[in-house]
Amino acid sequence: MDDIALNLMENGKDINEILDMPLHYVIELFEKKNKPKQEQSLIVAFSPIAGG
Repeated sequence: MDDIALNLMENGKDINEILDMPLHYVIELFEKKNKPKQEQSLIVAFSPIAGG
């Protein structure tokens, strides 16, 4: 979650604004940022050679 706070600060948010954000909202941002890419095939998803 430190990455999200740093990213918001780099984009002009004040640290006090970030700290005033509801925790649930910050967790949602964190989950969206770290959501894995969905693949159509399990072979592609788990194969290091096929680009997954």
